[in-house]
Amino acid sequence: DVDGEEPASQLVDPSMVGSQAETASLCVSSPGDGDTSGGVWALPPAGRLTVMMFGMTGAGKSALGNLIAEDAVFCAGDDTASVTNLSSVMRYEATDGSLVVLDTIGLGDTELDQDKVVASIRDTALSAPMGVDVLLFVMQHARITDDAIARLIYVTEFLWGQECLLNLYVVVTHASRYLARKDEAIAWIDRQVELNWRFKHIYSLVGRNPNRFIFVDNPDPLSEEPMIEERQRASREAIMKALVLHPRDVVPPFTHKMMREAAKLSAEQIKELELRIREEQELHRVDSTGSLATNTTPSRRDPKAPRKRRISKREKTKDDLQMAELREKRALARQKREEAERALRKRLEEVKASAEFRSKTEAAATGATAGFQLRFGEGPDSARTAQGGTSNAVAACKRMLASLTKSLRFPVSGGSTPRDAKPARKGGRTAEKTDKGVSPRRWAELARENSQESLMPAHTSPEEADMTLDAILCGLSLRLHGVTKELFERHAGSLSATLSPMAFIQLLDAVDPGISKEQIGGLWRRGDKNCDGQLDFSEFRDLFSNGASISKQAE
Repeated sequence: DVDGEEPASQLVDPSMVGSQAETASLCVSSPGDGDTSGGVWALPPAGRLTVMMFGMTGAGKSALGNLIAEDAVFCAGDDTASVTNLSSVMRYEATDGSLVVLDTIGLGDTELDQDKVVASIRDTALSAPMGVDVLLFVMQHARITDDAIARLIYVTEFLWGQECLLNLYVVVTHASRYLARKDEAIAWIDRQVELNWRFKHIYSLVGRNPNRFIFVDNPDPLSEEPMIEERQRASREAIMKALVLHPRDVVPPFTHKMMREAAKLSAEQIKELELRIREEQELHRVDSTGSLATNTTPSRRDPKAPRKRRISKREKTKDDLQMAELREKRALARQKREEAERALRKRLEEVKASAEFRSKTEAAATGATAGFQLRFGEGPDSARTAQGGTSNAVAACKRMLASLTKSLRFPVSGGSTPRDAKPARKGGRTAEKTDKGVSPRRWAELARENSQESLMPAHTSPEEADMTLDAILCGLSLRLHGVTKELFERHAGSLSATLSPMAFIQLLDAVDPGISKEQIGGLWRRGDKNCDGQLDFSEFRDLFSNGASISKQAE
């Protein structure tokens, strides 16, 4: 257990594996979001959901990636054609274009230094210039270390920025017991929040929503443990269910500034790829008759419904010919999409070799570490428990700072520093430039004095972002007072129906045209507590009732 109360791994009860698999296979995904044909959660072809895994070495990232890919691609190295190896990121793409999986190797190293940070920023930008839909923080069902929590804080708040938190899920590995029993999983989460400040911080990053925790039990196929196939199948259904139901329409892909830079430098190739993806998606949305395909999730037949008439042999032959033609069109569309992907990869290799891109990457890494140093490097180092452990984030981050800044300089000119920066003054006189450079605080000041805030962007903590969203929610709650039910019925169709992500966007756009995509995504995350990709009326009502409560407390 995270707090050390329970063993880190338990063998699963056979009856529980069956019930978990059955639950996943019987859930219905929203039309167009995915498919559960044959009782398996599956992403739509050409949907290109981009998933990035991060966490400490040994947490189970590679095993999780192999589980998602249904092949040992993240253990096979360069010999696997479907995996692209960069120095700090491994990238897998499904052959049907449904999924891209990134494994951030470098960020999980025990001793994280600045060179690894630079490589990680560069390689994630080149691997996902169009953004990341889903971030998976992978942690073992075991004690959370200071290294793990410090790494999580650095990556989410400083390296990528708090905007990535809307896309964040927590995957707990070696957790067979909680994979099978959701009620016990939620009770375990509640207990950890009470007992462990590190876990409480992780919980806050996913909006204090237990449904953004995914429990998996993914045993090694060579371990000879009992029921390996059943346990792997249940684990894959749990992770694929979360990916299928991820609300892509309302939660925009996360991008950091180097992803946006890579996208700008390869805009022509990205535009071509997006066109080819749309063409392939359209062909997968039609059936053999040329009509839009509906969700093919299996359902029980209504015994009172009239039986369908038999299809004649001539009609069947016609359908077969149309389906063959459709398959041919899909194959051609896939070929064109793959050609566009190759052209983009070639262009990104050119971007990687660019001195300007390299310089900007180094600047972004330096800015992230400077912010981290300013936040945690100057705080007290005495926050220790009676047992010698840390009791808050400042103390936990001290050790990581030592390795992160060991070889890092904040020089006053050149490379990743502000252009034309003047050295600091001592006693009214200009200080000389030295090999040691300047302090991170002075480096940040110089960046702002020279109008280069992009090198040292203002840091927004998750707590500050929550306060901003609270204010927006208060304003919306006041506007919706007395018309909540009417608005829901107008956009959902009835009180017994649900709001889709697109309907939620339309509703909020009508109420407040100035609201941003990220703010809409943040509100959706607060409302969709069960993470099923829909808002029922109770969730919708509770969302804006909470906004009204916040407004009264503020008064």
